[in-house]
Amino acid sequence: MICTGFIRTLFIRTLRAETVKALTLRGIQAALAASIVAPFGLALASGFFSDLARQAQVPMESQGFEVAGFGQPLIILLAALITGTEYLDGQIRTTLLATPRRGRVIAAKLVLVAGLSAVIGVIAIGLSVLGKRAALSHRGLAVGGFTSHMALNLTTVALNYALLGLIAAAVTIIARTFIVTLVVLVPLVLGVTISLIGVVPAVKYLPDLAGIQLLMRYPPMGLLDPLPGGIVMAAWTLVLVGLAWWLARVRDAPAG
Repeated sequence: MICTGFIRTLFIRTLRAETVKALTLRGIQAALAASIVAPFGLALASGFFSDLARQAQVPMESQGFEVAGFGQPLIILLAALITGTEYLDGQIRTTLLATPRRGRVIAAKLVLVAGLSAVIGVIAIGLSVLGKRAALSHRGLAVGGFTSHMALNLTTVALNYALLGLIAAAVTIIARTFIVTLVVLVPLVLGVTISLIGVVPAVKYLPDLAGIQLLMRYPPMGLLDPLPGGIVMAAWTLVLVGLAWWLARVRDAPAG
């Protein structure tokens, strides 16, 4: 019991240190701000400037959630910066000297990424939903109240963001640079894979498409349903995080 409490205390200290270190970097601060402001701005603009007749055909419970996909590249950027900045300037050596237990450092970074990503999902898309509904209401469209379906959808958005953040963090740790993460993952969430699903149906099992319906329901186009898609995305996450964890523990810190 005493040993478990001591280990928990050490992890909390490491997590606190990683949080403070991350949130004091200007690049991460900018990515955090953008991940909240950008989806809200897009949702607000959509509510004020899009075709009102077309908006009336979309279920009100789905209004505002369509911008969740635009937040994914920013989640990838945020996760890549949190886990990859130290590799860029060689500061990973200092971190490992201060906390020699590499597993604890990696665990703290992953917990921080998952937690921040989920919180951003709730805040950013929650504000986007409220903003778009306010804009539509201002234009005379009846919007109704907040429903349990919307609460569930907001929860699955947070889950998608958390899993995507962990995937991005794992790829960054594996590659030891955030450049690879951005080059590989950002094009996927910006539509490369979804444009191929009619030609190569198997791409629906890639992590970005597997969990895409956690953001909002898409028209029938061969995508996995939210539950099996979420399971597939979670499986990708477990595999990549496991590989990143193992590599971080067995290989040397990169040269500066």
